[in-house]
Amino acid sequence: MLFNKDSAGSTELKALIGFIYKSINFDNLKSYIGFAQRDIKKIIGSDVFQVAQDHYDSENYLLAEIDEAHPEYTILDELVERIQYPVAVHAYRRYVPSSDLSHSDKGRQIFVSEQEKPAFEWQIEKDNANLLRLANDGTDMLLEFLDSIMSIVITTLDTSEPPVATESLLIPWKTSSAYLSSRELFIHSVDEFEQIFMIGGSRLTFMSLLPIMRRVQDNEIRSCFTAEKYAELLVEIVEDDVTAENETILDKARQPLALLTLSVAAKRLTAEILPDGIFANVTTSVIKAKMQASKVDRNEVAASLEKDGLRELRKLQDHLAKIAAVAAGVTIEPVDLTERIDVTDKFVRL
Repeated sequence: MLFNKDSAGSTELKALIGFIYKSINFDNLKSYIGFAQRDIKKIIGSDVFQVAQDHYDSENYLLAEIDEAHPEYTILDELVERIQYPVAVHAYRRYVPSSDLSHSDKGRQIFVSEQEKPAFEWQIEKDNANLLRLANDGTDMLLEFLDSIMSIVITTLDTSEPPVATESLLIPWKTSSAYLSSRELFIHSVDEFEQIFMIGGSRLTFMSLLPIMRRVQDNEIRSCFTAEKYAELLVEIVEDDVTAENETILDKARQPLALLTLSVAAKRLTAEILPDGIFANVTTSVIKAKMQASKVDRNEVAASLEKDGLRELRKLQDHLAKIAAVAAGVTIEPVDLTERIDVTDKFVRL
């Protein structure tokens, strides 16, 4: 567990989540921290998490003085903190709904006094939504940190030998299955998606769209490329070394990918399948309410997005056709469709 070093779990949580009381019993959150760590491991991979865990458990964590012989300790300190934050918030948001009630031998009760009263339901819902948003933002910051820190140059300080700089893989993120899997899609971050369509910076929304996006890329986008070109694009995305020409292609491919994904999502994501049945998602509150869009409205939005997506898909196909023609030495001449029109005819076929 990435918490409670030297039995200071409550202090660690307070430092990460400033608005909670330090008096919260850390032992009450242990199970929830386990759940949250499992979720984070699915995103960053067990190997990366283990690097953080090993450093946290070592004597090198949060040294009082910077060790010039080991500059990587500072980076690993930050790695631990970057992981701890979303884990702490996810754990707390799971814990707090039940802690709002008193579970006694008489059943569940609420605490009421002249000074303190339970929050209204709409306040609790707003706070729950904010906690989820904070946890997702923390996860995004963790991924951005991992993308920026791949390796570190370490210089040996042995006086009997001249200094030697070696590059060591400090955090095994870029070689992890989690990283490679995320790079299988042409759009692999919220920021890239929002260059095409705004989703409020929501990582939760983006994660909900990923399964649909994967199918759209496999079924609609991939067929536009030759097998060799598609493989070349994926390799460059994974290595984060995309050529200018391929970046233009990817930019044109991301447009239909995002729009066609949203077209499918507009029809599907308003329903939630649970063991008790299929339910419609409706958000209401005392201060601000949202009415669920009708089926007709959703279908109109889906049709509009699909139309836009197919238009962008044709642009991608035209761009790839031009590239193939240039490579083959073929000149594409524009066709003047008016030459086929006879003004004496009542109907025209183009």
